[in-house]
Amino acid sequence: MPRANRPIALVFALGIAAATLARAQGFDERLAEARRTVETVRGRSFKRSVPSEAVGPARLKALLEQKLAEGLVVDPDDYFRSLAAIGAIAGGDLPGLRDRLLDFYGGQVLAFYDPAAGKFVVSSSAREKLGGFSGVEETLVFTHELTHALQDQYLSLDRRFRDLRSDGDAALAMQALLEGEATEVMIESAVADLPGADESIEAMLAPLLTSSLADLEPGAARVPSFFSEQLFFPYTDGTAYIRERKKHGGWKAIDTAWVSPPVSTSQILHPGTEMPPIARALLADTAVAPPAGSKFLYSDTLGEWTLRFLFRKAGADDADKSAAAWKADRFLFFKNGEKIGYAGRIRAADPGAALRILSAWKKLNPASEGSVKDADVSVSAGFAKSPF
Repeated sequence: MPRANRPIALVFALGIAAATLARAQGFDERLAEARRTVETVRGRSFKRSVPSEAVGPARLKALLEQKLAEGLVVDPDDYFRSLAAIGAIAGGDLPGLRDRLLDFYGGQVLAFYDPAAGKFVVSSSAREKLGGFSGVEETLVFTHELTHALQDQYLSLDRRFRDLRSDGDAALAMQALLEGEATEVMIESAVADLPGADESIEAMLAPLLTSSLADLEPGAARVPSFFSEQLFFPYTDGTAYIRERKKHGGWKAIDTAWVSPPVSTSQILHPGTEMPPIARALLADTAVAPPAGSKFLYSDTLGEWTLRFLFRKAGADDADKSAAAWKADRFLFFKNGEKIGYAGRIRAADPGAALRILSAWKKLNPASEGSVKDADVSVSAGFAKSPF
């Protein structure tokens, strides 16, 4: 879901701006051209047409709110409270957070593909902000988003993401695969229009483009860094993951990833890592009795990316190294009014890493209970005594 971001145009202006603007293409023509480009670069054909819809700010916000709710197994406000419970955001961030978050997402969007509706959605207000660079940026963004439409026609993205609503780490890894691929298609298509361009030019431009995707609009709504960093991870690290796979097999290696997608952010951060499917076995939903007066809310897997964010936020020693020792985790969340408690188990690479993980967790959440047994870390909050 790349945004109306002016650095994108600046990166490629010398090579393609004059030609694109000279053609003075209309919206439908640029969309058709982007579709042909995706098919050429990706070596796959669309199975059906992709309808489009231009929406104003109110409709865009409603769509984004719908997408937010569809991606969660609980009400967004309860999800936000659970993030505050584990220290990902501050309690003071909670009032009005849903509206601020929707404004933040809305401010970053030029267009997006909606797999639930099978439709390409364009923000009319974002297009107006593009000014004279609209031809360049729209062509790039259309290429990116139509790659998502192609992915959906082969992978049934709406169903896949619904199946991953109780595994946030796997969902973020899947998103990194999809956004990384779409960004690489966009990069490759843009480089193809540069005279004399080769792999070295593509390698040089890739970090420039992905960093510009992660460059906030000046007027972006202020939201906790957890959300902005999580939003940009699929573009930056996802693109690096895709490019690493392509080195060893081209687009056919990405076809293989379609068949067997990454199931953890560890696989995105460390290409080649294999992850055994043990997360849910660590802690079943019924393994812990709710605290007095509470009820079970939902369960989730945090994963290496979230642990890395938490440990960095805590200022823990060797935060990245500790998070990289993650092998699996499962967290249960419980609700009592507006209070959220949790019980979680994290499996580390070895007992020493487990002790470092517990130390980092306690640094961010000093009131939590915690213990280590072999390579497993157990943590909890909101209980009269540890449930483990």
